[in-house]
Amino acid sequence: MKTSAPLSKVQYGLYVECVAHQGEACYNLPYLYVLDGTLEEERLRKAIETAVAAHPTLFTRIELNEQGDPLQTIDDTETFTLNVENGTLNIENGGTFNGQPLIVPFDIYKDRLFHIRLLKDAEHFYFFLDIHHIIGDGTTLKVMLTDIDKVYGGGTLEPEAMTMAEVAIAEEELRKTSAFDEGKQWYAQNFDCGDCFTQLMPDLEEPEHSEASMVRTLNVEMAEVDAFCKEKGIFKSNFFTTVYSFLLAKYNNEQESLFTTIYNGRTDKRFLHSVGMTVKTLPVYAKFDNETKVLDYLKAGQDQMSGVRKHEAYAFSDALNDLGLQSNSMFAWHGMMFADEQLCGKPMKTIRLCNSTLEASLYLKAFILNGKYQVKAEYNSNEYSEEIIRQYLESYEAVVKGFLTQEYLRDVNITTTSQIEVLDSFNQTDVDYDDTQTIVSLFRRQVKATPDNIAVVYTDRKYTYAEIDEISDRIARLYCSQRTGCRRCGVCPDSPLRVDGYCLAGCAEGRLCLPAA
Repeated sequence: MKTSAPLSKVQYGLYVECVAHQGEACYNLPYLYVLDGTLEEERLRKAIETAVAAHPTLFTRIELNEQGDPLQTIDDTETFTLNVENGTLNIENGGTFNGQPLIVPFDIYKDRLFHIRLLKDAEHFYFFLDIHHIIGDGTTLKVMLTDIDKVYGGGTLEPEAMTMAEVAIAEEELRKTSAFDEGKQWYAQNFDCGDCFTQLMPDLEEPEHSEASMVRTLNVEMAEVDAFCKEKGIFKSNFFTTVYSFLLAKYNNEQESLFTTIYNGRTDKRFLHSVGMTVKTLPVYAKFDNETKVLDYLKAGQDQMSGVRKHEAYAFSDALNDLGLQSNSMFAWHGMMFADEQLCGKPMKTIRLCNSTLEASLYLKAFILNGKYQVKAEYNSNEYSEEIIRQYLESYEAVVKGFLTQEYLRDVNITTTSQIEVLDSFNQTDVDYDDTQTIVSLFRRQVKATPDNIAVVYTDRKYTYAEIDEISDRIARLYCSQRTGCRRCGVCPDSPLRVDGYCLAGCAEGRLCLPAA
């Protein structure tokens, strides 16, 4: 039997992007999980099949109703069968298996919206999982891995307590209530910033789109951040997000910034272990002046973030349309990350094959890994060089330290000691020269070396070194014939070309020559 539901606002935004980029790998979430080769093949295969069958949202198809509106439709008669494929894997350039690409664009109207394969070579199993973002998010990937692990270990799976379709229906109903108008009013009061556009200014203009990433481990003690946040009543997610808002403003030489962040959107506990796309984009607008205190700035950011979550009936897409918000920069706090991953009791390595989601030109993620704070930049490398991203991440660390130690924002530096040393090195321009020579003697030397070379050009007139020398000699003789004892001399040349001659003549006679327009 088929069941249909409208798309959520988030899903609809992804749908519009995909329609505009048909034939491209748009909003794929391709991950390759490298598994231990000693796992039981049949047991692993059945565990994956069982996990897929437990989540009906995976079988979603996008169809248009009679009015041309997209619906998410699920046919509960659809099944999934997995075969183990033997061959050779190459993870370069998005990954290939037996010479064929792993990542294949989804046809938003015709395809099943997931690609799942179990690959094998002499040493490993490879679980390839590519779910279209319109039906899955980062939490979805974790849900799938958790379920595979549970079934492999002999456990059973409970039906989803809430499906993605039910989430979309609930959202549609909420938008019909007063909560929508309340959200619209709140946004109008807090995001009157349609003329604000702040981004890290690109330093490249390469025509071909390309992507890259860079990670920096922050030289900041976790205990220091923990103590600060606990004492001040600030969430860590808000601390690192607000740090970014200040850095972005300063890099634009402004006292305000506007960018976006995300949160998982799973506010209904029934949906915590379901497959679906509920990640929501939220705007962040920050403003300050020379008297703003760091703590006040942090609290204002925290209050704003509570407000946007409270008023989720009014979507980010509504704010874009109604308020004209503009952003090309994104930041998110990802919390604790784990380096030592396991699946089915054996080590597992996670590889994201490409970043195919069409987001901002620059996306910064802050997280904890191996007991250290880290910040990762995913960016369009045709717009940003490695060096500017490296400096940006280093400046982010400087602001983190400044927020922990300074009372006022005006005292927070965006440069580290090493960056200042680099800036100072630009001023090391001293060179040795012969201080026994004067400008007159140096000019005479050049006249002797290249008398016929052009020395001065003005519009269509040119003078050689020899001609300037002759002019300055004549003027010098005029000075000598009219000695007044004054060491200063004002001149009004009839042509800019003659300024050099007057000045050289004055210097030769030991006078300070002041050309007048």
